[in-house]
Amino acid sequence: MAADPPPEPPQALAPGLAAQFEQIRRQFVAGLPRREREIDDAPDAQALHAALHRLAGAAGGFGYPALGEFARQAMQACAAGDADRPTAALARLKAEMRRLAEP
Repeated sequence: MAADPPPEPPQALAPGLAAQFEQIRRQFVAGLPRREREIDDAPDAQALHAALHRLAGAAGGFGYPALGEFARQAMQACAAGDADRPTAALARLKAEMRRLAEP
């Protein structure tokens, strides 16, 4: 899956709301390093699943479908119990998170 291009501003929002949404979207991107630490520091599989689930949902809502898909793939890989799949899926997810969070 290709990385997400920068999202377009929502067309259906009034100018003032579009600006507010864009500010929230920037906050989401700025919070990706914190979310990565949450994933890395998850004390157990349940906490990891919850962190990935929250990220998957938020990513799509903010216009980053590839990031959301990477998070869903990581969730599925962790649930599968295969030691290699989660490592690769989490690596793809983290690479995309870092790419988006770059200044």
